[in-house]
Amino acid sequence: MSKIASFPPRYDHIAQKASENLRLALPLINKHKTPVNPVNYAVWYEYVSGENQQLNSAIDTRLNKNEAITDEITQYLYEKFVLMGMPERIEKTSSGMHLIVDNTMKNINKAEAKAGACATDLNNSRDQLNGLNDVEDLKSVITDILSQTQMLTDSSNDLKQELAKSTQDMIALKTELEEVKKAALTDGLTGLLNRGAFNQELEKLCGRGNIEVSLILFDLDHFKNINDTYGHLLGDKVIQFFAGILKKHGKNIHPVARYGGEEMAMIMLNTKPSAVLETAEAIRLAFANSKLKKKGSEEIIGPVSVSIGISKLVAEDSPNSIIDRADQALYLSKANGRNQVSVLDH
Repeated sequence: MSKIASFPPRYDHIAQKASENLRLALPLINKHKTPVNPVNYAVWYEYVSGENQQLNSAIDTRLNKNEAITDEITQYLYEKFVLMGMPERIEKTSSGMHLIVDNTMKNINKAEAKAGACATDLNNSRDQLNGLNDVEDLKSVITDILSQTQMLTDSSNDLKQELAKSTQDMIALKTELEEVKKAALTDGLTGLLNRGAFNQELEKLCGRGNIEVSLILFDLDHFKNINDTYGHLLGDKVIQFFAGILKKHGKNIHPVARYGGEEMAMIMLNTKPSAVLETAEAIRLAFANSKLKKKGSEEIIGPVSVSIGISKLVAEDSPNSIIDRADQALYLSKANGRNQVSVLDH
């Protein structure tokens, strides 16, 4: 059966079926040498379930050509077939809102037309009353008036019900649109902004000149060794842990993003350079002093550390130029022994 598009993706499998899909999906992830993160797992979980025919067809086509299913390909498949194409869903949701508004206006116009017709009939009935003396004729006109009044009441009630339904539909579509937009800007593993959203934030800030901006880049040291020693699943946990440290220091004020892999970024707003350096150093120490343990054991992972590069935004900066400077500062931290903070100004 072809999968019905839903957002966010929903899974109704019983525990036994879900466990079987897990057993089948993990070897495929390992076979293609991709990390066991939520995105890759979702793609292969759906593949082995056989319920997403478009996804299965896309993967089978690549496999039949002996093409590798890389991490980048999996991300593409996830966005296109698991999230059901977010740009298309945003457009569909917006179209749905326009349709609701159009239908609501039609119902209002219809009610107005009925009200106008009733008003005309009532005026005619009033004119008839002026010349009536016969009781039976009077009863007939009064009956017509009551009938027209009831029609007007029924029309009003119908309009109220239609408006209530339209309101509910609009709320549902608005919620879905907000979820789609949030997912389009969020990294699935960490909940931080993704690279696209990060670039948008930086683009908005460049050239403003009325706000003090510093960019901090972070790169987890020897992260490949963590993956090789403990596995990708635990490596993902380390990334999530560090992302939690960044969120804490970002305080919902300074945008924080997963820039790529084990690289992350923070844009500090209206903060003096000395305070930016203090924040970066606090993040470095918090991570270096953490005692991460394997689940179910006392074995400590690590040691773990992070190298950091900082650069301040200047008037002539573009997103690329400030990223390049912060990246050079990060390289200095790596070259000088890692687990340190370096600053490179314009």
